[in-house]
Amino acid sequence: MKINKLILVPTGTTAFRIVLSILFLDLLINNMKIVAILVFLLAVITDAFDGYFARKLGVSSDYGAYFDITADFILVLVAFLTFIIIGIYPYWLLLLIILVFLQFILTSKLKVLVYDPVGKYYGAFLFAVILVTLISPPIFYGFLLIATLLFTILSLISRYLFFIFRKTVEK
Repeated sequence: MKINKLILVPTGTTAFRIVLSILFLDLLINNMKIVAILVFLLAVITDAFDGYFARKLGVSSDYGAYFDITADFILVLVAFLTFIIIGIYPYWLLLLIILVFLQFILTSKLKVLVYDPVGKYYGAFLFAVILVTLISPPIFYGFLLIATLLFTILSLISRYLFFIFRKTVEK
């Protein structure tokens, strides 16, 4: 089986996002907030470009799509873990975010895709929460926590309902 070397461009871009996630954690824990913000923004840019490169080079694949989603999840996981370590958010918020990712993975392996209009925007929402957390004063953290909690619960319910609805339509 011959591997198309062009696939290394989007795959490498996605892998770079994972490296940036770890760098982000180190920078933020070491109080290098400005550089951490720049690293986070670079990571978000790589999220935009890996899919673009895959489509432009004709190397899109299910593997690449799942790798992209996994890299997004790692970035979100590391960011919220860092926020927990430095005392911004409670640990249970991270558990809810992990639950959404697991629900997505479990329902994505089905033969018929589960379209979830809320979940479609969940990752972008979390990226926005991370950025706003980084640039806003602590007075906004409570609002961001509540917004994240509500959107996470809404995403869990939405995907579950669309999963149930899909099952009902199949019968």
